Amino acid sequence: MPMPPENPEGFDKINYVIDSWANACEAPWYIYIETLKPAALEAFIVLITFGWADVIRGRFRPKGLGRRTTKRKGKWNKRIPAFPEFGNTIGKMLPFAEQIEDFVHYNSGAKNLWRIDNAMQAGLFFWLVADVAEDFAFNWTSLLYKTHWCQQSHLGRFSYHNTTFPIKSAGSWHKHGFGVKDYEKAPLAWVLSSGWSGPTGCDVGTAIRFEVAPPFDPPTSTRVRIIEKPGAKVIWESDDIIPDADGKSAVVLTGGIPPNQAFEVRTWHEPTWCKVGLGSINAVQT
Repeated sequence: MPMPPENPEGFDKINYVIDSWANACEAPWYIYIETLKPAALEAFIVLITFGWADVIRGRFRPKGLGRRTTKRKGKWNKRIPAFPEFGNTIGKMLPFAEQIEDFVHYNSGAKNLWRIDNAMQAGLFFWLVADVAEDFAFNWTSLLYKTHWCQQSHLGRFSYHNTTFPIKSAGSWHKHGFGVKDYEKAPLAWVLSSGWSGPTGCDVGTAIRFEVAPPFDPPTSTRVRIIEKPGAKVIWESDDIIPDADGKSAVVLTGGIPPNQAFEVRTWHEPTWCKVGLGSINAVQT
């Protein structure tokens, strides 16, 4: 089940929405409809809302310049509906409209300024549509996360990754660290290269990448294991993973860790030096 960010205010809306849709909450279909309605209503209200500036533009805009939502070309002219511009419509319907039109006359220079204003309004309109679409998706997924299908779990957990790619020697087990924190909730914990399983134990998953380190030859065998600390008893160990034709491999290892147990991740490769890194480790309390 997906988990919402622990600090949503620290996340960009776009990233939050993408993450939401990439991790479905497996809620019944009607829950998606129920959470859709308030978000869609807010988006609709924003789109139809207008200000006095729109009314004034609708009142004084010269005829024959074209409007951003009604100017269509070719066969699509009658197929694409125009979104209503209520401010402009109201401006055209104001009292004394005909008298004002007869009184106000624009020279070519003034009409050119109105054409520039039309182009600017078109740009602002599409900017508004993009902003409304972003807020709509964010509001929809945020409301979905408030349902019990997507509520944040009370279980302890952590996620860490690394961004380094050091070169390591072959033929020995190397301690592997993950120094970049994604999130962590007690009682589970991870510090650089060591983890703690908590009073009930945890399920752990780790993925580590191996690559060629020029001028050395590509590795022919790669492995990952999880061991107990203190001591070095092996809890879990992967099979030998053979790198591809480019000398790259990604080793994934998952398994359960006993309660109140410190543990580490170790890597192995042979027969030459190679790059080891760009991995992650995740754990959830059992």
